[in-house]
Amino acid sequence: MLSKIYSNVSRYSHGQASNPKIHQAKRSLNNHSHQNPRLARLNRDCLADLRKVEVDKKLWSTMCGIEDTHRVNINEEINYEYNNLPADRLTSPDSSDEAEQRALGFQLACALGTIIHFLRHYSVTAKGMTLEAAIVPKYKNILIEAVHDRFRNLELSDQLALASATESETLVKLGLPVSREAMNLSLAEKNAGRPQLREDHLLALIDYCNSQTEMFNPVNDSMRLWQISGVSNLATITSCLSKSLNEGLKILLMHDAFVYRGPLYKGLTLRNPAGSYRASKMLPGMEHTSPHWLSTTRFEKENYAVKKGDRDVQLTICDAEGVRAHIFNDAKPRGEGEVIMPPKPLYFLNESEVEPGKLNPNRNRPTIYCTMRPNRPEADSVPKEPYAVRV
Repeated sequence: MLSKIYSNVSRYSHGQASNPKIHQAKRSLNNHSHQNPRLARLNRDCLADLRKVEVDKKLWSTMCGIEDTHRVNINEEINYEYNNLPADRLTSPDSSDEAEQRALGFQLACALGTIIHFLRHYSVTAKGMTLEAAIVPKYKNILIEAVHDRFRNLELSDQLALASATESETLVKLGLPVSREAMNLSLAEKNAGRPQLREDHLLALIDYCNSQTEMFNPVNDSMRLWQISGVSNLATITSCLSKSLNEGLKILLMHDAFVYRGPLYKGLTLRNPAGSYRASKMLPGMEHTSPHWLSTTRFEKENYAVKKGDRDVQLTICDAEGVRAHIFNDAKPRGEGEVIMPPKPLYFLNESEVEPGKLNPNRNRPTIYCTMRPNRPEADSVPKEPYAVRV
């Protein structure tokens, strides 16, 4: 059912093909410079428009107008630059202003498309709206149906785990077919004073963990844009979903059945206009905090660097913790062992610092190693970035 609501991330197909000769003429003055003033101007103009966005009843038309004005031009420019890079610079770490502008443009193009997808299903008309207030009723019904579908198809141990972590009132309100044992577990957790999931938490988790709705994209893209540019307007728009999501994930970290500790794996894509700048933040000795929760897997063979051809590098987090998310996955990724990692600092390691048993056995697959545990005594474990989700 959820697959029926999937749509392209952009409101339009933008089928109007770009003319390479016109584009070449537009930027011909930039060819002899390492800086690209045209891309910098396009990024600057787009950010200026985003800063002016008012979250009101005109938000849909405002965002459609900004997408129409900026997205195609930025996308053309970053791809022109990227396609003209020497082969040895495509994925090499690069923290230059030029690489940062490409990464910013890439993130703008992604975020402008996915926010339109988001607004189809969350009718945001004011700042601070809750999930219940913003979600489109028809879409809410689809998510509730998905909750029922997940619950019916869970193994008994997972049903009991989810019921114990969920408020008894929510189980009754949603009409989930819980057993007396499951209801008693929920009540016992409540009596013990342990925080439990509400309806909005369940809906946010089901939506974010779904491979068909792809709501993880607008949430993550808006936070990444905030990180790289300091412009938080899109993150404000998606906060009706991300606030309930963040609360739900933090609650699940308080329930042992959902907590995973150990090595985690993730496939990374570096062969895009943001790749070289992204790689420059993951060098040995560096510390970096994701602005959002991070989807990983506890099974090395299931990470997308192994399973998908568009992932160039495997990220191995040697010591990590996170939320076991398979309960909320749709059928397609349910067996992948997804663990959602909190946005805490990652410390990047030289291969020589990694325990032999945690080294990638496939020496032909490029691998970046890091850990959630401080690898130096003076390391500060509190995220410094203002955009980091506190956990």
